[in-house]
Amino acid sequence: MTLRILERRAIPAPDAVRERVETCTDLDQLDTWARRAVHATDATELFTEQ
Repeated sequence: MTLRILERRAIPAPDAVRERVETCTDLDQLDTWARRAVHATDATELFTEQ
């Protein structure tokens, strides 16, 4: 879902971001990243504490 949100918002996901999201198995973390993707202007913002 996180990568789809970025894609729909036309925010490129570098390979490192894509790999980190795709290999994550922590559902709470994935939920956090998905919520951040809604407001992000850059894919790396997913991993920045706010």
